Order: sequence, then structure tokens, then C-alpha cells
Amino acid sequence: MDLIVVGGGAAGLACAVEGGRLGLKVLLLEKTDRCGNKIALTGGRKCNFTHTDLPREMAKRFDCAPELILPILRRFSYQTIINFFSCLGINHRVDDDGCVWPVVPGREERKAGPASMVRDRLVAAALAAGVEIRTRAKVKRIEPGWRVVLEKGEEFQADNLCLATGGASYPQTGSTGDGVLLVRTLGIKTTPFFPALAALRPEEDIRSLAGITQQLVEVRINVTGVRPQRGNFIFAHEYISGSAVMNISGFAGRALQEGKGVVVTVDWVPEKDKENLRLEWLRLQQERPLLQVNTLLRRYVARRVAEFLCEQVGVPGVHRLTVLSKAEIERLIDGLRGTRFDIVGIEPLARATVSGGGVCLEEVDMTTMAARRFSGLFFAGEVLDIWAESGGYNLHFAWASGLTVARTVAGVLEKRKGLTYGKKM
Repeated sequence: MDLIVVGGGAAGLACAVEGGRLGLKVLLLEKTDRCGNKIALTGGRKCNFTHTDLPREMAKRFDCAPELILPILRRFSYQTIINFFSCLGINHRVDDDGCVWPVVPGREERKAGPASMVRDRLVAAALAAGVEIRTRAKVKRIEPGWRVVLEKGEEFQADNLCLATGGASYPQTGSTGDGVLLVRTLGIKTTPFFPALAALRPEEDIRSLAGITQQLVEVRINVTGVRPQRGNFIFAHEYISGSAVMNISGFAGRALQEGKGVVVTVDWVPEKDKENLRLEWLRLQQERPLLQVNTLLRRYVARRVAEFLCEQVGVPGVHRLTVLSKAEIERLIDGLRGTRFDIVGIEPLARATVSGGGVCLEEVDMTTMAARRFSGLFFAGEVLDIWAESGGYNLHFAWASGLTVARTVAGVLEKRKGLTYGKKM
């Protein structure tokens, strides 16, 4: 056996398909009863499988230094991933945000999905490429060699081993952090898993705001180097959510895990300049002096949010503009531009879209996905301590890292054995 792939998710299937097409003898081990369980759930079961960002811009979407991931993103641009899926018979469409969605070839309505189609085509392609797939094959331990021992006693050996076991979110799909457990005996450095792309729980009582949505906000977090995020915002009972929150939540999750204080501020009017707001309010103070503060704020936010904001900045919402001091106007504008939430928790790991944590990137050559200290050992996908914003980026990395492992192994064996592997389809 040339390559054993542990884990039949996005990264593992991409690795197996490419390995088989390159002429490798590949064994894929999946611990559940079928491969691609999590793929079938992604993107609201419609699977936005990549994004049209150029490599340098895409690299900024990940929680690592852009230079670290840029080489693999340049090698596997979104066009390359689209071509890979085109070979599986999957067409695509691009939405207004640049997300790329699969569509059934020949379908008149250009509707995305279903995600299960992506999974099924990947499995079919792997089998067609000669990959041996074994389900209900939970790995108990691995040993350099590379010897893989299953819980039920079977053993397999290969020159190369790829761990594509996923992270620890959505455990019902099979992602239960197995990869970290398997490499601990090797002394490979790992980081505990934590929720990423998850809702955040503030200290403030927001239960009365449940169900309120704001279509466009800008969210900031007090973590150095994290850029503000724009998107929608949702009050969800005891949590704040929405794309703007989700995309910074992994940084909050790591900081909370490290015992650090986390503060999130929300700008409800990111497209309005502070000075223009000030002039607008001073003009209204002259033209409509009897207008109440909470009525004015309802131009920008929902009524209950306006009341919450007034309480936070200490200006009664029933006050009329005529009695407001300049200092109170400044406080209201500052509150509108930066409502503060002290974050004390995050949605449980089991409900997070993806997880952070896993195998530390310093243990891996990110250009080949090979372990730095163990020849023939590779990693792909969410088992690594890396995550990205929503929008297809996490799946893009899963495909790209899996494809990289297959090509690396094929290239090494070609040099070692003097073989020419089958041309990639």
C-alpha cells in the first residue's frame, strides 16, 4: 500500500481521489458507516465549496499568518478547485458574495446543492480510481512504519499515512478529535480544540432582544491583529450570532480558552461617518427638538436595541433632543458606533461550524503537508490548528491540503521508484 488515509471527510476524500488518479495504491479508513457525513451538512446542506477570492486575499481569511498558507493557496486557487469538481461532473455557480456553490449539470434552475451530491461524487470518484474504502474502521493507534491498528484488531501498513480525521465540531458526523489522540504517542505538539464559527454569549442580559436581526454591522474584538468583520448580526436568546460575529468567534474562543477577557463591540451603522452623524443630530436638534432619543435611534436599529443602547450609555430614551447636551449626543453616537458586549462564553464545541485547535502548524511543512519530524506522515484538513471565516474557505483548505498530500506522495514515490504515475484527470 502506498498511502493510507484516515478519515473520509472532505480532506480525506480529496486526498484519496487524487492519489488514486495519480496511480497510488490507496486505502481510505472511515470510522462511521459512510464517508462525507459533514460534507452533506455544509452550507445549509448546499455546500459552498470554495470562494472566488484571489490567493493573497483568501490567505487573510485564515487565523494564521498569511505567508504560511499562501503557497498552498497559490498552488490551488479557486479555479483549480472548480476544475477538480468539474472532473467529478459537478457544475457551479457564484453568488454575489463570491461563494461558489455546486449545481447539478443540466439543471434549468441554477439552484445550489445538494451537498450530498458532492459527497456522493467524491466517493464514486475514489472507487473509480481504485481506492479501497473501508467504513466502520475506527483507528486505535498508529506506529511509524506506518502501521495502523483498528479497534477491532485489523492491521494495515503503508509507506505513507495521511491523517484527515477532522476537528471536534459536529461529533455526530464522526469528528471527535481522533487525530490529536493518535499523534500524542508520537510527541507531536497539539492544541486543545475550541469552537470556531460559533455564537458568542455576552455577560449582558440580552434575552429581551432575541430574534432581532441587523443586516449590516461591523464587529470588532479586542484581540491584536484581528481585522473588523462586516456582515449580519442576530440576537439569539442568550447568544449573539450572525456572520459578522461568527467570523471573529474563533479568536474569542481561543482567548477564552486561555483565560483572557474578551470584548466585542458592534457598529450598527458602519457606512455612516461619525462626523456626519454628529452634524445630522445637531441639525435635528434644531429642526425637531421634541423628537425622543429612542425614536431617533429607531432610524438605525430596532426599538428594543435602541432601548438597550440608551441603557448602556446612560441616556434615557424618553429624553427629547432639545434637552440633550453635546456630551450626551457624543455618548449616544459612540454607543451606536460601538455597543459593547463582554463575552463570557461561546456556543458548545458540538454545535460550532468548525473547530480551532488540533495539530500545531509548526509541526507541519505547509507546502507539502508533511510532518516535519516523521517521514511519510501527513496531515490534511481540520485536524490541523487552522480555521477560516465562513464562505467556503474551510472547505477550500480541506480540498487543497488533501490534494497536496496526494501529489506530494506521488512525487516522492516517482522519484524513489523511477515510476511515472497515471496522468491526473
